[in-house]
Amino acid sequence: MGREALSERGGVTYRELETRSLLNRCDSPRMPFRWTVNPYRGCAMGCRYCYAAYTHEFMGIKGGDEFHSTVYAKSGGETETARRLSVVRGRGELVALGTATDPYQPGEAEFKVTRRFLELVARQRGLRLSITTKGALVLRDLDLLLRIHERSSLSVHVSLISPRAPLLRALEPWAPPPEVRIEVLRRLVEAGIVAGLSLAPVLPLLTDREADLDELLGRVAAAGVKRMFWNILFLRSPTREKYLRWLAGAFPQHLEAYERAYAGHVYLKGRYRDWLRGRIGRLREKHGLQDGFPVEPAPRAPAVQLPLWG
Repeated sequence: MGREALSERGGVTYRELETRSLLNRCDSPRMPFRWTVNPYRGCAMGCRYCYAAYTHEFMGIKGGDEFHSTVYAKSGGETETARRLSVVRGRGELVALGTATDPYQPGEAEFKVTRRFLELVARQRGLRLSITTKGALVLRDLDLLLRIHERSSLSVHVSLISPRAPLLRALEPWAPPPEVRIEVLRRLVEAGIVAGLSLAPVLPLLTDREADLDELLGRVAAAGVKRMFWNILFLRSPTREKYLRWLAGAFPQHLEAYERAYAGHVYLKGRYRDWLRGRIGRLREKHGLQDGFPVEPAPRAPAVQLPLWG
């Protein structure tokens, strides 16, 4: 397994990680897919809430602090990846690209690991592929996406949790601003690609305000999007400690509520989830958005803020 330093820029060190295959099986019954592809380990988007920081522990890196500053670009594995894609195609199982790290994070412009994977997909027929990203670089690969769309089932989910650019700059320092991501959605839809909104994670007390959600869903619907998916912040170590430290500095007035609500929990359930489901459901219906993770593409043609509750 190689870990050669490839480059360093913007405070991020990129290293090479040799892999046998980009395709990995997911056995979690909670997930709507059976196969995942993460072209990178680590993510330079810098999202404060990223649940995947623990995955650097698989590299022997503890604490999660290096998840955003040391990124491993995967290399090799084309033969085994292609073989597994053929097997997956025969089973009709869904492949999810970008479940733990963003496939279009800044390093992709240089290393093109995601594009090389899509080139393998584009050679096949009858696959089922979903892509989740914050990155505008997905438009670079529109040629491949259109080829895949013609041969297989494809959906692209753009992750966006707030229309407020200043808030997102604090939460997601290196991700594109909201207007860019909404434009990405518009261009994907105009090209005929099935594109949906990933409203995940919703951050209690920060991104769950009705006015913000109303604006966001309205702008996304105006871009031609027909479907959305949402979920609530997931806090496990080391993300939990990192996020709460950040919250203490940026929004100290909310720290106690978070500590109380997430005590002994990684997810929020009960009254808060029910309340949020009702709010999003009303706004979703208002803007004509279908609910759910779009694992299948559409057919082609010939109030007052509630306190946190665990």
